[in-house]
Amino acid sequence: MVWKVSLCLQNNLTFTGAINGDVYVWKDHFLVRLVGKAHTGPVFTMYTTLRDGLIVTGGKERPTKEGGAVKLWDQEMKRCRAFQLETGQLVECVRSVCRGKGKILVGTKDGEIIEVGEKNAASNILIDGHMEGEIWGLATHPSKDIFISASNDGTARIWDLADKKLLNKVNLGHAARCAAYSPDGEMVAIGMKNGEFVVLLVNSLKVWGKKRDRKSAIQDIRISPDSRFLAVGSSEHTVDFYDLTQGTSLNRIGYCKDIPSFVIQMDFSADGKYIQVCFGFTDIWGNH
Repeated sequence: MVWKVSLCLQNNLTFTGAINGDVYVWKDHFLVRLVGKAHTGPVFTMYTTLRDGLIVTGGKERPTKEGGAVKLWDQEMKRCRAFQLETGQLVECVRSVCRGKGKILVGTKDGEIIEVGEKNAASNILIDGHMEGEIWGLATHPSKDIFISASNDGTARIWDLADKKLLNKVNLGHAARCAAYSPDGEMVAIGMKNGEFVVLLVNSLKVWGKKRDRKSAIQDIRISPDSRFLAVGSSEHTVDFYDLTQGTSLNRIGYCKDIPSFVIQMDFSADGKYIQVCFGFTDIWGNH
């Protein structure tokens, strides 16, 4: 199966990357050579630079001393130089490459865009986005121009609205479904697909406390205006309540059950005495 096609106008050659890691070299309609195992996995992307005819390939390959997911080849793909993408985590699947002015631009499967220097092989992360899966949780900070996103990729990320850049991220270990800041902006609560929820300290994204009292997805999560109570709404037609002033043990102090359908959204009243629940049907249900 062919994954990618690239042209080299100087030699009138065409290169096609295959799912098994091979690259086929064509001249006109004829196959003239096979580059076996250009990558150990599929070749997802190829780019030919018109100025010098050098070819960049990107694919799936575990970084080693001799190999990597990005390689720069000569005009006939007989010699290559592999680049190690140093991002603080393993990068073994590249989906897109581009080359110019002594740099290689790399797009990864994990949502990163990385700039690599050809001479010094230094890696500079330009964009570090969410990975595979949908973004479910989104919440804005109560006083700063930042927001947090939480995704099926099991990470939560804090973003700067003005500069449009990532400020911090944390690996939650499970797919996330919802997020909410405390009114003072010091904490953020995140609900998970597996029924767990976690409370993080915003400045460090370290875990302040976590709990799992449900087996189904946490659909929405809210902190009361006085930062005392945490409400956790789930797919089990329930809302659980926790008193944050009792500490990191997060003991449940009460719950609402028999809600007609799964919880979609919740809101505390201004005085924190009532909570409004929107669920899978079209009704709104309140509790004191």
